[in-house]
Amino acid sequence: MMTLRSRWMSLLRQHGLLPVLLSSAVAVVMLHLRLEWSGKRSFLFLVWNLFLAWVPYGLALLAGLLHARGKGRWWNLLPLGGAWLLAFPNAPYLLTDFIHLKPRPGVPMWFDAAMLASFAATGWLLGLLSLEVWKRLLEERWGRVVAWGGVLAASVLCGYGIYLGRFERWNSWNVLNRPGSLFEAVLGHLSEPLTYRWLVGTTAVFAALVLLSYLVFEILVPRRRRQERASA
Repeated sequence: MMTLRSRWMSLLRQHGLLPVLLSSAVAVVMLHLRLEWSGKRSFLFLVWNLFLAWVPYGLALLAGLLHARGKGRWWNLLPLGGAWLLAFPNAPYLLTDFIHLKPRPGVPMWFDAAMLASFAATGWLLGLLSLEVWKRLLEERWGRVVAWGGVLAASVLCGYGIYLGRFERWNSWNVLNRPGSLFEAVLGHLSEPLTYRWLVGTTAVFAALVLLSYLVFEILVPRRRRQERASA
């Protein structure tokens, strides 16, 4: 029988902990080099954004561990799923930090572009890995159709969440500290979406990017795992 520790380690290996740790370390080291190079605190906010990108991944791993231990009942997974759905846009949101890319004295712009790309790639990977966990849980419980429906819904909501964060400056925790104002804003978006300049475009583009990248991810990852099992 697998111990709790062995189950946890198996889950971490299965869902790419080492690659995202390495990618995160590279991103943070590049930021550190930039801070030392420039002597300024520019881009320090990326550390916080990267932490927020880890939150949905951690929630997904916790849900996967509960499921592996036979404790994946709906009353356990539903709160985790809701929290994950609120936090999920934080991962691909890092891509939008390219908005801060511009010539700055002391550091070449190509270095800033590479640094932002490292944070964006890490966030995107964390998002895909967390989405994979929930897709598998849905598929095991309700089948492929429901699971892919969940992926589609999560992609659309992610695109909308990125719009809320980038253009209207809402945060995931505003569900707790400003629920009334947030609910009012969402109702306004639903009732008159075309009156908000970037709402439909941002939601559609990022939903499509998340969905397309997950489709590629879904094709490549099982193939790699089959090759690893064949060579073992």
